[in-house]
Amino acid sequence: LKLIEPLRELFKDEVRELGIAMGIDPQSVWRHPFPGPGLAIRVLGEITRDRLAILREADDILIQEITAAGVYNDIAQAFVVLLPVKSVGVMGDCRTYEQACT
Repeated sequence: LKLIEPLRELFKDEVRELGIAMGIDPQSVWRHPFPGPGLAIRVLGEITRDRLAILREADDILIQEITAAGVYNDIAQAFVVLLPVKSVGVMGDCRTYEQACT
């Protein structure tokens, strides 16, 4: 492969168009986030195995939902960020105090 510059000057839609033209697998070209932040960058605050597991689960839910809604390829970049705060919620008849994602 030959390096093509200046790729850094291209917008996401142009990178995707180029990827398709180059024959790159569409699943790779359209994946979220593309190109985007890795897991550690999306965990604000302390990075632990437990917090990474929460982020992976939340990210999986997001991807499933945008796929089910039929908008996966319509969104330029979708990803979850795990915040360094907890929030009160209700689950059944009980209150919960859990990690917050955005």
